[in-house]
Amino acid sequence: MKTLSTTILVLAFTISAMAQSRPSDRLFEKMALKPGITMMSFSKEMLDAVDMTFDNDDGEEENKVTGDLHEMKVVIYNAPEDKEPIDFRGETLRYLPLSKFKDIDSDEYDIDNDGTVDIRVHKSGRKIKECHILFQGETNGVLLSFFGNFKVEDIEDMAEKMDGYK
Repeated sequence: MKTLSTTILVLAFTISAMAQSRPSDRLFEKMALKPGITMMSFSKEMLDAVDMTFDNDDGEEENKVTGDLHEMKVVIYNAPEDKEPIDFRGETLRYLPLSKFKDIDSDEYDIDNDGTVDIRVHKSGRKIKECHILFQGETNGVLLSFFGNFKVEDIEDMAEKMDGYK
């Protein structure tokens, strides 16, 4: 009887832990092991200290990330010279499946996209829980991931502004 109680407790804890994990957690676990990957994570406290307003080219305030932003992760891939480069875009999108993430269509949001930017979001109702913006160069790439309970006003302008930083 004690073994059955222990088994049920372990099973309940496992299910609880799985329910609390984010859909993209596996992406960061796998990418951390690959050569050429640099990862940075910014906590809520750090993000609160940074103004998340993006200005347009004229210096006017244009876009804001609003709501409760919990964390931001940056993954930078710089293909190592001594190893075969990975398919950064393919590897990243493999862990952001369309069954869990909505692909933001660049035409729908009028994003000037030459095929080098992918945006995937995980939503709960009208709030975004995860937003992943992937930039792919010839061999190198950058993934910006935002986590929380927020909405992004004018997502196309934000993506275009971020594209200018790559």
